[in-house]
Amino acid sequence: MLRAELMEHRRVLRNVGGNLNDVARHANATGELHAATARVQELVARTVERVDAAVAAVEHVGGQARLERRAAR
Repeated sequence: MLRAELMEHRRVLRNVGGNLNDVARHANATGELHAATARVQELVARTVERVDAAVAAVEHVGGQARLERRAAR
């Protein structure tokens, strides 16, 4: 489940990267930020929060595994 969640976040980040390239292309061509810039920023922030939560879950699982190994010694 955790792997699938991380893979989904990776997919979303790829899409956001494409959107960011579009925003940068528009800004470079016109000297103005495209109206979609705020939406891209929202997507990045939301995805970063999800990735942070997934990383925290990985750290928790890893911590639990370490505790179990120590207790088994």
